[in-house]
This record gives sequence, C-alpha cells and structure tokens, in this order.
Amino acid sequence: MDNNKDPKFWRLLVKLFLGAVALIAFFGLGLYYTAKYNTYAPEGPPPDSSWGISTDSPIRSHR
Repeated sequence: MDNNKDPKFWRLLVKLFLGAVALIAFFGLGLYYTAKYNTYAPEGPPPDSSWGISTDSPIRSHR
C-alpha cells in the first residue's frame, strides 16, 4: 500500500468539503440579503386592493 496517496486523498476530501461549505454560505448569505433588503421593489405607493376581482368571492352565488 502506498502511503503517499492517503494524505492527498484526505486533503482532497477536506478541500471539497470546505468548498461545499463556502458555496452554501455564499448562496445562503445572498438569499438572506435579498430577503432582508429587497432591492427589487418598485417605487411608488402600494397597490390598492379596493377594486377589481381581489375582493370577489371565489364561490359563485346562485341567483
């Protein structure tokens, strides 16, 4: 058994694990930032829900 391959194998596993942790942390922080500081919201007043079908009942009344 060649002892030189064991340290390289474990070093590769540690590098892959740290790379996966870094990617997960990067995307997690990105999702957290976009959820907390929503920079894509349109400017202006909030939409008015007093018109249109937003207040209609989904169940039809029988007349």
